[in-house]
Amino acid sequence: MESVFVSNPLILLGFIVSLALCGFGLVKKTHFCVTVVSALIFVATATYALLKGAGLYEVGIVAAAFFAINLLPLWKKGGR
Repeated sequence: MESVFVSNPLILLGFIVSLALCGFGLVKKTHFCVTVVSALIFVATATYALLKGAGLYEVGIVAAAFFAINLLPLWKKGGR
């Protein structure tokens, strides 16, 4: 069984763009709007991937990475 991510480059590109924007927002200390755009791209790509037949575990792995990257600033501040 072939992965939907491999067969559809639009899904892969969407996840890469959302993760890159998330990382850019952390490195450059941008405001809330870059994080919101990144989250909207992620949600749209995840929805599209699930509608195209991607497994929940595939999308879940990317979601876990996305949320872990977004939680890094809280870990650096000590949870405040």
